[in-house]
Amino acid sequence: MKGNAGDTIVKKIDLSPELVRVALYIRVSGEEQKIKGLSLEAQQERLEAYARERGWVIVGIYIDAAKTARKNIHKRTDFQRMMDSVKRDEVDILLFCRLDRWFRSVADYYKIMEVLEAHNCDWKTTDEEYDTTTANGRLYINVKLSIAQNEADIDGERIDVVFDSKIAHGTVVSGSAPFGFRVNEEKRLEVVPEDAAIVQDAFNYFETSISQRATVRYIRETYGVNWCDATFRRMLKEKLYTGVYDRGGRFNDHFCPAIISKQQFDRVQALLERNARSVPSGKVYIFTSILTCAECGHKLVGYKSSDYYYYRCNQHFQRGRCSHNHSAREDVVEKWLFEHLAEELERCQLEWEVAAAKKKASVARTDKAALKRKLTKLKELYVNDLIDIEDYKRDYQIYTAALKQIPEPSIEPPPDFAAVRRLLDNDFKTIYENLTREEKRTLWRSVIKEIRIDNDQNITGVVFG
Repeated sequence: MKGNAGDTIVKKIDLSPELVRVALYIRVSGEEQKIKGLSLEAQQERLEAYARERGWVIVGIYIDAAKTARKNIHKRTDFQRMMDSVKRDEVDILLFCRLDRWFRSVADYYKIMEVLEAHNCDWKTTDEEYDTTTANGRLYINVKLSIAQNEADIDGERIDVVFDSKIAHGTVVSGSAPFGFRVNEEKRLEVVPEDAAIVQDAFNYFETSISQRATVRYIRETYGVNWCDATFRRMLKEKLYTGVYDRGGRFNDHFCPAIISKQQFDRVQALLERNARSVPSGKVYIFTSILTCAECGHKLVGYKSSDYYYYRCNQHFQRGRCSHNHSAREDVVEKWLFEHLAEELERCQLEWEVAAAKKKASVARTDKAALKRKLTKLKELYVNDLIDIEDYKRDYQIYTAALKQIPEPSIEPPPDFAAVRRLLDNDFKTIYENLTREEKRTLWRSVIKEIRIDNDQNITGVVFG
């Protein structure tokens, strides 16, 4: 069954109900944004108008800007958000302008189709006509996707050659630049003198102090530049500061002007390597890698005062990017766990069982959809004289029997709730108080994956490992 050009019919869908929930998907690569008709704005206008004309309710607009068709679908953030909505049964139709906005891979197409069919979600394009109800229609989609995939592969090879040439001639392949540089009109890195002076001072101070944290604090207090420890660590290892490009198998030892001498850069690398091998401070933070900021999601970092061990969010204290400006005292967290661990265990186990049941049902629907597709393909092979009646009967019996005997879907094993329960039943507090700090840390890590704590020092959740 086919409609007018531009009015794609996907499967045998019934669009008569008054309320049809549609999600709009828009993808465009960096180069395509310059092409008339493929810009984000142009695609969105066409999709919104198409949905309005049919009285559909737009429940989401998902945009992957500057994402090429070669990009793995798992790296397309908004595409994954849209599929999450599909899995929650919040969408009836996915709408996009052209098939290549969605995929340029046959394999990806069929993986996603399994999910859509399991959740009764259809797809439509506004600019092209497809019909998936016939063998010829499905063959046409396969051909279109194969051509699109080949074009993407050729484009990828062409881009690699272009990038090789750019690096060899000292021109950038992106618009970003390390601190101390900027990209000029000729697409080359040039030194920003005032920022380069800060970089040079930072390298000098680190050579003297041999402390990344002290250097970050010095730069913040002296220049008002707010780096975090991780950013500064990357800067210390950045070869572009010596004028050298050395990434992804591409090399140019005269790529840009140098800010740091090769000799100083090598000395700093030796100091970094020595620091990596240095003996730890001896302080053991029991909840390191477990305590998590409920405001921003980053791990809290331990430190010690004269009397207590504390944990704080360095996204606030080092970067000013989080509102979590209080420190959590270790003994207070321990006290809370002694008092509330049992009830948290019950809550988490119930939540896991409910989620597992939902996933089990979803997987079962997907398995049935896959077998039904195989039956459809089997029928097409027989109708087109590609198999004889005996092969058809044999395979038909196999697939129909499999439909009746779909095994229980495999669900990832739950956290070891029983181990936590045994721990609580064995005079846990008395045992705990006789452990060393290292043993306490090992114990907590063996049963708890994450403890979330907010700015008011309230523990908002525990995730068992």
